Amino acid sequence: MKKHIRLLIAGMTALVMLAAASSSYVVKRGDTLSDIARELDTTVAAIAEANGISNPNRIYVGQELIIPGSNAYIVQPGDTLQKVARKTGTTVAVLAEANGITNPNLLYVGTQLQLMVPTHTFQVDTGSATTHVVQAGDTLGGLAARYQTTVSSIVELNRIANPNLIRIGATLVVDGGGWLCPVLGGTFFNDWGFPRSGGRFHEGNDIFAARGTPIVAPVSGTLLQVVGNIGGYQFNLEGDDGNLYIGSHMDRFAKDGYVQAGDTIGYIGDSGNALGSRPHLHFEIHADRENPVNPYPTLADACG
Repeated sequence: MKKHIRLLIAGMTALVMLAAASSSYVVKRGDTLSDIARELDTTVAAIAEANGISNPNRIYVGQELIIPGSNAYIVQPGDTLQKVARKTGTTVAVLAEANGITNPNLLYVGTQLQLMVPTHTFQVDTGSATTHVVQAGDTLGGLAARYQTTVSSIVELNRIANPNLIRIGATLVVDGGGWLCPVLGGTFFNDWGFPRSGGRFHEGNDIFAARGTPIVAPVSGTLLQVVGNIGGYQFNLEGDDGNLYIGSHMDRFAKDGYVQAGDTIGYIGDSGNALGSRPHLHFEIHADRENPVNPYPTLADACG
């Protein structure tokens, strides 16, 4: 039976309620009003007007500023999801859905929370059957590992009399196809929105595993290899499902071009600006190949 996960679906009620939502920001040492405006996607004039500031060059450490019309809120010491909801004129349910929060009692100081549920939809199928055309060198054990299922399941679905004998070119039905966990045995948590250097915020989840652990394509699609100072060895996978998947800090590449779901596409490492850190894969999902969404609920379901 197909199991669908629908993440980050906008409701018209939420959009109307939050159309003029405001957030707050507590001034830190070294902050300027222009820095804050740039970080929170607003203007100096808008912040000055909302807070009655006559001199934009005079703000002080610890001052709480109202950020008008912002869709982001930075978690402050002592905040709870209930307090953030009251401050920003939204609800706990909306905050939890917009940020992939599964434990409303767990917030991290400095995290950037989105205040509105995005209008785009991200949907994946983690439990449907798929088919595989047997290639030279394929074994049932290898196929079971690739598609995150079992040999006995493949044998039963295809009524295979001899598991050690499969014919090249044969089409096998494989249960448990669909969206696959990119790093089997990896560990991760909901670090979406965590602060990063240069005023950036984390637009993905880090999946930790031993160096050299295989990374597989969660869906079929076209893979592009990218090398950069920040992401290091990085893949961009334009999925056949219409979504873009990005993985950074790999140790090395494994494949390029068109790949099948379950193909090994790289290996866990610490390249780019993660050099010297605990080996991991920085993993992003961009719905419709444009809009970043929190991967955590999908990873928790597919990798659990």
